[in-house]
Amino acid sequence: MIFRPDVLAQAPSAYDALAEYFRDIRSFYEVISVRFAIPEYGVRLTPVAGNELHSNANSFLLSDNSSYPYYLWLPTWLGRFYIDPERVPAGCPIDDCPTDKAGLVAFVWPWLGFNDAYVKDADGPECWFGVADPRPEDPNETVRTTATSLFNYFRVERTLDDEKDGWATGSFAGREIGCNLTGRWHLRRTPMASLTSYYEVERNIVRPLGEKFTTLATSPTA
Repeated sequence: MIFRPDVLAQAPSAYDALAEYFRDIRSFYEVISVRFAIPEYGVRLTPVAGNELHSNANSFLLSDNSSYPYYLWLPTWLGRFYIDPERVPAGCPIDDCPTDKAGLVAFVWPWLGFNDAYVKDADGPECWFGVADPRPEDPNETVRTTATSLFNYFRVERTLDDEKDGWATGSFAGREIGCNLTGRWHLRRTPMASLTSYYEVERNIVRPLGEKFTTLATSPTA
């Protein structure tokens, strides 16, 4: 058997559904960017890498030389990072800002909710968001490089050490898996089914993330 008839029958509608899902992802990030540009909750945030998104699948592989033990054709994770532009030195492009100058890094990661080697399947698609104080080994490392490390080496199940007021907190996994980051992260997970309107995005993502960033920026021990 080459092509399975049941798969062929479902493929067009499945493609259409995923195309609409990624269209909603685009709209979601556009709303986030507009809202973060306004310091309503104490800080203005600007994206690292412009309109690019980090992804756990950025190419199509037809051989077995993938780092995953299965074919990963479409991304289940996407991610964008944000920093306070007031901390970027004058004349320095956002992406080239040293991480020690940028300080805290906010992140927003939509996830389909399944098929991850490090996270138990969720009941449905989720959005993970939070604030990290990543502190790379080289303080002059660019914030874009740090963001890539944060996305690639985040291991919530290994490094979570506390949960309070809806926020999980922990450290970074360390050099044994190639991660050069120290410092701590603060994370909240919310079902994407609750993000169906501007109001819900504001209430569930923009406001708590803005307030958390501001709290940590003004009280480093918070």
